[in-house]
Amino acid sequence: MSKRITVRIVSYALAVIFALSGFLFCEHKKFKKNELELNNGYIKNLNALETSMNNITDTLDKASCLKSGTDLLNLSTTLFCEGETAKNALAALPNGTSKSGTLYKFLSQVGNYAVSISKSAINGEISDEDNAGIANLYKTSKTISKIISRVNENYDNIDDFAKIINENVNKEVDVKTLASTLDGLEKELNDYPTLIYDGPFSDHLLNKQPLMTSNGKVYSKEYCRQVAQKFFGIKSDLNYSGSQDGKIKSYIFEKENFYCCVTKNGGYVSFMRNGRDVKKAELSADEAVKKAENFLEKNGLINMKSTYYYTVDGECTVNFAYMSDDTLCYTDLIKVGVALDTGEIVFYEATGYLTNHTSRPFEKPPHSEQEARQKVNKRLMVKSSKLCLIPTDSGGEIRCYEFLCETPEKSNVFVYVSVKNLSTVKILLVDKSASGVLVK
Repeated sequence: MSKRITVRIVSYALAVIFALSGFLFCEHKKFKKNELELNNGYIKNLNALETSMNNITDTLDKASCLKSGTDLLNLSTTLFCEGETAKNALAALPNGTSKSGTLYKFLSQVGNYAVSISKSAINGEISDEDNAGIANLYKTSKTISKIISRVNENYDNIDDFAKIINENVNKEVDVKTLASTLDGLEKELNDYPTLIYDGPFSDHLLNKQPLMTSNGKVYSKEYCRQVAQKFFGIKSDLNYSGSQDGKIKSYIFEKENFYCCVTKNGGYVSFMRNGRDVKKAELSADEAVKKAENFLEKNGLINMKSTYYYTVDGECTVNFAYMSDDTLCYTDLIKVGVALDTGEIVFYEATGYLTNHTSRPFEKPPHSEQEARQKVNKRLMVKSSKLCLIPTDSGGEIRCYEFLCETPEKSNVFVYVSVKNLSTVKILLVDKSASGVLVK
């Protein structure tokens, strides 16, 4: 081999090595940048979780000083909002999507518990027993707040944030006493109010086997990644970060502040949270509802009717129920959150829809709307009516006529009358607040 050829080979080799080194350096730099952005998103969500828990603790501290159930009702909306914010922040952390455990149960029911006590307003004062319950929730919330603050300050492994928090909560919280307090609440589900933000009929969702995924085809991670990217219009690849067990088994994908779950069976998007900062509101609630409607239609989710919406911290969350012919299926629930600064979809949750949606061969009701209307108390003025499907306490479904009525005192109430036997199935009292609507 001549000297000239040897020099060329060495030169080419060195050029390739330098080019490859440069490429690897750029890719490493890009990887570190993405990793930093992802970690910053996790830290932001942990800070949001800490802030919401501190707000819950402060609100419960105020609640323990109240005497009137009516005054407590005003604070319950804050507890609902902060509980939802905390749950979303927790879900956006690695391994934070589990719906079992003390922390999730606390965040899910603290608002409901506070509102349930407002029934004591009938008698004027909060009872000693209820005051003890509030005191226990305050003690629990204070302990959880300290745990989250400690994890935020002392732990560097972001992947274990949610795991460490849950382990410490289960270890340091008086789980038995808390369970006793909240289990007592669960026995009174027919009595306590819930935000229509979550739907008046959404408490049963965690207890059912999901109809749409139980026997669905199992899809690969890559297929589900493509589903998520197409669903939310994301052009670059999402990062696979793990899986979620439970009744709706899912793959988890994320990037920067974006986090979503796609079911392994069926390949359906079940949850999404974009934790970006929402700036000054530019859109009205009506415009946000329209954005949410267009988003669902674009993704093939047709016949979804917006029922209620709720606005907090620059985000409007819209409830949708499936419309089957002339019957509104409250059981088939999808929630869509719209950022009021740009109209971007920043939240999506379809647990109710995936759990309950199925083809239902509705027949003509054996009794007419006029017959059902006769069963409504004459002191109530019926403002509107429609056919609907609501869940039963036993996990089933019942078709009803829903009557929105006004009382002589100008308050609103929903009356549900069975299409089958004209019995009054449920009555929901409506309380409007600045942030949303409460029903009980």
